[in-house]
Amino acid sequence: MQTRPASSVCLAVLLIPAALVLGACGGGGSSSASSDGGTLPSPTELTLTGTAATSAAIAGKTVEAKCGSGNGSALSGATGNFRVTIGSGATLPCLLRVTTSDGTVLHSAAAGSGNSAVANITPVSELALARLSGGTPAGYFGSFDATAAAALSGTRLQTAVSAVVDTLKSVVDFSTVGDVLSGTLVAANGAVAGNPMGQALDALNIKLASSGTTLGVLTDAVARSAPNAPASGLSAIASLPANVLLNSTAANCGALRSGRYRMVANDDRSPGYATEVVTVDAATLRITNANAQAFTMTAAGTCRYTTPNGGAMAVTAAGVIISQIDSPPFRGAVFFPEQSHAVADLAGEWNGISLDRTEDNGPIQLTTQTVTFGASGRLTGGVFCDVSGCETPTASDLPNISMNVNGAGGFDVVNASDSYTDRLFAYRAGGGELMLVALAAGGHITFLTRKVASSLPAIGALSQGWGISLVPNTQPPEYTSPGAITQYKSTVTSLDATAARYARSAVFDFPNNLTRTETIAINFPRDGYLRRLPGTVIASNGTTSSVTEWVGLTLRGMGLTATGSLNNNHLGLFAAQAQ
Repeated sequence: MQTRPASSVCLAVLLIPAALVLGACGGGGSSSASSDGGTLPSPTELTLTGTAATSAAIAGKTVEAKCGSGNGSALSGATGNFRVTIGSGATLPCLLRVTTSDGTVLHSAAAGSGNSAVANITPVSELALARLSGGTPAGYFGSFDATAAAALSGTRLQTAVSAVVDTLKSVVDFSTVGDVLSGTLVAANGAVAGNPMGQALDALNIKLASSGTTLGVLTDAVARSAPNAPASGLSAIASLPANVLLNSTAANCGALRSGRYRMVANDDRSPGYATEVVTVDAATLRITNANAQAFTMTAAGTCRYTTPNGGAMAVTAAGVIISQIDSPPFRGAVFFPEQSHAVADLAGEWNGISLDRTEDNGPIQLTTQTVTFGASGRLTGGVFCDVSGCETPTASDLPNISMNVNGAGGFDVVNASDSYTDRLFAYRAGGGELMLVALAAGGHITFLTRKVASSLPAIGALSQGWGISLVPNTQPPEYTSPGAITQYKSTVTSLDATAARYARSAVFDFPNNLTRTETIAINFPRDGYLRRLPGTVIASNGTTSSVTEWVGLTLRGMGLTATGSLNNNHLGLFAAQAQ
């Protein structure tokens, strides 16, 4: 059959009743014919509303929406309110973005179903997207596609919001102001003070300013603490976690923040455990224990303190404190902000270093171990070493060790093979890395960090700070920290990539500023460990100096290194200097 030109087709339309003309020639009708002669409803538009605000309304700015299907944008009004309408066929979930006058970019999200949703865009929604994605909200928005949309449920979004509200509750309680994403938000605007949610945002802004913390730093810490944060994205650089970043700070140490701290002491307080939760008031340098007994520290330099009884304390950039406690002979202890974790957070392979007994009633000695825990908290593999060598038990010979949450904090580590129960506490720093500290009732102590192969440092890298020693004794008290706190400082001078070692110039006599060359092997005896090699060297004043051997373990992201001296069984705790 011969076809007619398009013009002829449309001329023929002139003979058709007017009601059908628009459909026949591509006009703007909103309905289409169905196969049975009726009409089909057109797809419904999707409408997103909400308020964009920091502590004040974000007015006159473009709000962009990126949805599972469809995109759109609109300008925010004078009160920060916005209404984005996305063309027919658009579907939830959606992400939203707005840029403030000072260039800060904030994001939010709406999930669920239907043709409308409310999604406020605030600093809290920015934190929620960081927690949800385990990365940067900007990166999540940029890569948001149909696959990511399919994975974004309302449950996942609300779980992330709840985690952020819980993180902020010690400084600003958002749990009492309604749903931070979909609740009614009236932001401060001119003479208008805002409703309770707006006032809470104002309080958060004040806390950010007074604590010296930026929203970007807080967002980064929240992202790295997320359960789905990739291991490759974690940082070994010591920094504070989100749950303490907004707390008040000490005048001489930005890393010392007010709040509740877990104290774990290397002390034989049998039959109990030498641990408790204390309260730190950073502004007054006052520490109050569980029995309401308090003492005030005295500043002794940047992030360094002395106690009323002459003990010493030093704080790392991650907020970990090494300390000598009680009266002489002092006990050694560590403090770190109290946190809660799930058993599943401990899954993976861990390197450890301990002061422990390898047999009942045997001598206390340095040990190392590399152990693997499953998601249920059960020990599934390990290598156990003392000064004489290592043992790798078969699966059937592994101790029957499992972990479960202890209501008083941390975990119980139950060894069904010998009926012993230890306590274990976890602390996540701002970079997302976890430190584990295990404590036996008899005072045996273990420090663990995620097993990761170390890299050689850069030439010129400086390492400095303060250290204390934990010393096992043959008579009670079994553990003490008798010596004065010591200073350390070294600079990397050369690298040997083939032998996986480096040389450093280390100060060994601070009063006379004497240095010597020391050689450090990395990933020896296993990935993640350090070994200072023994030898006799010529010091900077021309005399000979004996370098003793130790095995060390840097606790990733904590600013803390534990070293075991092989010649005397001492366990040193070295806190990198914070500011």
